Amino acid sequence: MKCRLNVGLLALVVLMGCGIARADAPNTTTFNLKDLAAAKDRYKAGDPATVAAVKAIVKEADKQLDLPPQSVTNKEATPPSGNKHDYMSLSPYWWPDPNKPDGKPYIRKDGQINPERSKYDLDGLESMTHAADVLSLAYFLTGDEKYAEKCASLIRAWYLDPATKMNPSVEYAQFVPGYTETRPSGVIEGNRMRSVVDADALLTGSKSWSDDDHKQLQAWFKDFLKYLLTSPQGQKEMNQPNNHGTWFAVQAATYAMYLGDDEQAKQIIKDAYTKRIASQIEPDGKQPHELARTKAYDYSRFNLEALGCLALYGERYNLDLWSFKTDDGRSIAVALDWLAPYATGEKKWEGSQITPAKIVDTIRVYRWAGNALDPKYEAVVKAVGDPKDSTTQRVELVYPTKPK
Repeated sequence: MKCRLNVGLLALVVLMGCGIARADAPNTTTFNLKDLAAAKDRYKAGDPATVAAVKAIVKEADKQLDLPPQSVTNKEATPPSGNKHDYMSLSPYWWPDPNKPDGKPYIRKDGQINPERSKYDLDGLESMTHAADVLSLAYFLTGDEKYAEKCASLIRAWYLDPATKMNPSVEYAQFVPGYTETRPSGVIEGNRMRSVVDADALLTGSKSWSDDDHKQLQAWFKDFLKYLLTSPQGQKEMNQPNNHGTWFAVQAATYAMYLGDDEQAKQIIKDAYTKRIASQIEPDGKQPHELARTKAYDYSRFNLEALGCLALYGERYNLDLWSFKTDDGRSIAVALDWLAPYATGEKKWEGSQITPAKIVDTIRVYRWAGNALDPKYEAVVKAVGDPKDSTTQRVELVYPTKPK
């Protein structure tokens, strides 16, 4: 029997209770399956907070039962390749130039999203990945096969069905009208697919999700990971000095772990010591690449969450990114300390933030840090979180506090 990562055997034991067990049952990657199994036990026991969190997930999952199949072939536009199976999206912050008759080449307005994006594939990708996330969680927590059946059908439509599946590349992601070059930034949109990797694990044992489905999905992600690591687009994104480079690392490490390529995953995580933490964070905790943006709080939080995610992954391989500190004081901890008073409202944000900041999203990384680094960070979770908010409930469900 193959055991992948540090909770592989647990994944098999837990999932045997949901149906027919698969010998190579995969792990969840973005959270620990052991924590979700414990939440399932609390739910069955009637714990009020857990019941409320599960009800919120089920309510959202119920909304997805009527979602039609999403596919890259649904878009009206055709990529330059001439193949609608190629993913295509508009770069978010680019708009028609009012001084040009046809608006081309487009001009950049940082932080202002062009609604033309809805004409391409991003909306479908977001709908599918969100649905896969909540439906697979609802199935795992309740055992109701209707959620697995719907989740499986959506995944097959996007990745497996020859008539509708996406080709494993993002060459035409975040294109800009008037420009012909492939944009490295388009790679970041693939991060949304990490929830599908977890869905595969949570569907194990369902009569709606076969071993062949699993193998085909792994084959797709194997090709996609190869594209990320070897294509000029992927390599340029990997070397971006800001959140794009960090999220590339998270994405690539996720797919490597999913495929059982621990050596590849470990190398990506090891690179974060110097390539991400030491180069992106100042000794005082500021992240200058993110502070230069028009939504500086959100991007500071966004990159810090990516760093926290890599640190979370590092725990599986005894790689301690949480405690890493350069000689001049650059570390995840100092970045957490710098951002914390702005998250809690103790300090007024003085940087640019042209849209309301996504403050509640901050709690994920502080919960991770509270568990792994210092319990003091739990104060941010308590100050920012709301027990009635779905984001807070989700954090409590899949990232519970650890006993000290």
